[in-house]
Amino acid sequence: MLLSIISICLGAFAIVATLLPIARSSKWWVRIWDFPRLQVGIVSLISVLLYLSTLENLRFFDVALVGILGICAAWQFSFVWRFSPLGPREVAQSRLKAQSSRCLSLVTTNVKQSARDSDALLRIIADAQPDVVLAVEVDEWWSGRLIEGLGAGFTYKLTYPLSNGYGLALFSRLELIDPSIRYVVDDAIPSIRTGLRLRCGIGIEIFGVHPRPPGAFQDSTERDLELVLVGREIAQSGLPSILAGDLNDVAWSPTTREFKLIGNVLDPRRGRGMFNTFPASMPGLRYPLDHVFHTQHFDLCDMKVLPRFKSDHLPLKVTLCLRDDA
Repeated sequence: MLLSIISICLGAFAIVATLLPIARSSKWWVRIWDFPRLQVGIVSLISVLLYLSTLENLRFFDVALVGILGICAAWQFSFVWRFSPLGPREVAQSRLKAQSSRCLSLVTTNVKQSARDSDALLRIIADAQPDVVLAVEVDEWWSGRLIEGLGAGFTYKLTYPLSNGYGLALFSRLELIDPSIRYVVDDAIPSIRTGLRLRCGIGIEIFGVHPRPPGAFQDSTERDLELVLVGREIAQSGLPSILAGDLNDVAWSPTTREFKLIGNVLDPRRGRGMFNTFPASMPGLRYPLDHVFHTQHFDLCDMKVLPRFKSDHLPLKVTLCLRDDA
């Protein structure tokens, strides 16, 4: 009896969590269910197995419930399967080595403003040896530690520390061209746009973003609008471009799909894996919040999630190589 009740409760949760994000609503309590689609799909299957294990005879209600939960699982997995090795790759594998003058390695990390674990992050960055580091949630303390720890190897930098959780810092071994901080939607939420000259001499553009997340008393409108507007900037630029940061969104959400369409950008995760980065402390519940998207001028050399420090996000490293025909 208890097992049956548990299975029905899990099933009810899975059905509600599947139906809510179908609504075209920006309310936070709707949009947050875009995130854990894999987990909700797994819960659907678990509830089916538990429920079937308690049955002696199948009734119409039993068949209907199992069928609905099966549809829920299939619907949820339809969003995420493309981000597994079973899905088609959206970005080709580069034939160039990471050391090529046409390649760029980038680490994006949400430091978690209150974490105060700069030594561990600096060791991770030193081991990863990236050309560019983008850090978000940077305040004055983090800015000072990163400048001190990265200054010798990263000649170029753009820091904009804030105490509201939306400060940014960009460090680069390669020349930055006209780096700028701007406010795309909200005067409290900055973003970065800068040119960057690759070792081969070709100029590209880098966009660093950290839009406001949907949460209690905060819908997703600002986040959605910022991603759409930055997507338009990328499309209008026409240059080889890379966008990185904590998007506070998952790659399969309607907003991210619209951003990709408008910006004509690609997701190197597709066909390779989810590369989940949040929450760092709960491996089984993680989903991808930290992203690197790019225009079709690039192929992927390498992509990996880096070790954990005291942040609630894991750093993400991506190495992209400019195509010969770019």
